[in-house]
Amino acid sequence: MKKLPYGITDYKELREKDYYYVDKTNYLEELEKFYNKRLIYLRPRRFGKTLFTSMMYYYYDIKSKDMFEELFKDTYIHGKPTSLKNSYYVLKFDFSGVTFKANNEEKILENFKESLYDGINTFLNHYDLSFEIDTSLDPAELLRRFLSFYESLKLEQKIYIIIDEYDNFSNVILGKDFNLFKNILGDDGFIKPFYAVIKAKCGTIVDRVFITGVCSISLDAMTSGFNIATNITNHISFNAMTALTHEEVKKMMEDIDENERENIFNIMVDNYDGYKFNNEAEEKVFNPTLVMYFLSNYYEFNKIPDELFDKNIISSYEQIKNIITIKDNEYYKNILDNIFNNKSIDGNLVTNFDVNMDITKDIITSFLYYFGYMTIDSIYDPAINSYKYVIPNKVIDLVFNDYLLAILKEDNIKFDNSIIMECEKEMKEYGKIDKLSNYIASLLKSSGNRVLEKFDEKYIQLVYYAILRPRNTYNTYMEYPSNDGYIDLMLFKNNVDAKYDIMIEFKYIKKKEFKNKLLKDTRIKAINQINKYLLDDRIDKSNLKKYIVIFVGNELKLLEEVI
Repeated sequence: MKKLPYGITDYKELREKDYYYVDKTNYLEELEKFYNKRLIYLRPRRFGKTLFTSMMYYYYDIKSKDMFEELFKDTYIHGKPTSLKNSYYVLKFDFSGVTFKANNEEKILENFKESLYDGINTFLNHYDLSFEIDTSLDPAELLRRFLSFYESLKLEQKIYIIIDEYDNFSNVILGKDFNLFKNILGDDGFIKPFYAVIKAKCGTIVDRVFITGVCSISLDAMTSGFNIATNITNHISFNAMTALTHEEVKKMMEDIDENERENIFNIMVDNYDGYKFNNEAEEKVFNPTLVMYFLSNYYEFNKIPDELFDKNIISSYEQIKNIITIKDNEYYKNILDNIFNNKSIDGNLVTNFDVNMDITKDIITSFLYYFGYMTIDSIYDPAINSYKYVIPNKVIDLVFNDYLLAILKEDNIKFDNSIIMECEKEMKEYGKIDKLSNYIASLLKSSGNRVLEKFDEKYIQLVYYAILRPRNTYNTYMEYPSNDGYIDLMLFKNNVDAKYDIMIEFKYIKKKEFKNKLLKDTRIKAINQINKYLLDDRIDKSNLKKYIVIFVGNELKLLEEVI
């Protein structure tokens, strides 16, 4: 098996050092067929965009013509090269270094200009040209002068502009500095004029433009200066352009023992697959970086990695929090309820954002989609671009779970792992939840008045879920669908030591409303609900324990097994 290129984003290095390459060169042909020569392509972070643009660079670069055989042998495009092969002077900008860590406009502008200088200097050195860069100029004027200089050379070849991570700096909006974002991308910022210069030169010396990024949050600012571009993000032809298909992943696994392949593949499907960028796409696709991480580790050590993902390549729950709570909007609680309870949310896909527009539920769900925290499951109404979004896989589910834990931590609810292990042991051996429920009751009782203010059935459910979800003994689901409603908490055994599946129905009574009769009525209601759930033939009753849990205020009032 060839070495897998985990972390390698330079196409030339990958080919020269004989790394494994998943051939995506057929998409060059598809891009050239597209009616527009100026294209925008968005995908979540670490989704293969940089390697793809690097491959484009070497294919279209006129000075790489002599390396075509070496770099593209055994690829689709080698056998079917297009008429544009090695026919451009390629100007490539990488704005991934322009980050929101530079938390003021001057620093971000400085970072942006440095990336601009790097791109121009690389171009000049590569093509043996001489042009003096005036660092005192703003980005738009510098680019205008540079392109005018190139135009004055009257060369036969036109320029192909490739921009990678055009929007990296716009994450400032998710860092809760919306005013800074507006300053940079607004009418008086430096972004609009920069892209206006590119637009002005398209059709003269600039023939084609290809731009990648993560989120369309900056497209309004960019395209108002560069409104001749087409966004192909959700075009069905490019669903798997930088992702990995099932067939591509299986081909990478051919050197794995045949008896192990199915198990390994299913692990990767559960954790790295699940993405769709068009509702009509026939197949969900994998995050390529996570697949490379897993398989490179597996081939090196001949075992499944202890950590199923490199934490350096998955954004933390803090980004989810910043997206959902952006500008202290009124929708975040409803969005969290939907995601935690149903693993899904519906909304219209917003493709252009005006920096002055109000933050809506659709904008927030669109952000979650663009950043890869949700993905398209199905379409509700094509006329209004309305989708059902779902969490794509277990890795992202765990990131949401980290956010859930952070919410509880803010309420001073801290979990003791040694106690939880004792609770888990009781559940595995006897299917009982007594220790777990009493432990949770003690946590909630000592959590203070802040928790009491928002205490309800959902909150109790959330605490149980937060404790159980990260553990491998059970596959844990909140609001698990049955033929007659949704089971509050459903635990399916996922460990040979676990003997029982467990079903829990939660009820909550406010302290001021508590009466013995109400407790009895609530108990009967909970038992009736469980009995209705049991009518679902999909639920195996042979090894199933069923419980009702009733809290009065923050006190565990009743824990009963339903026989």
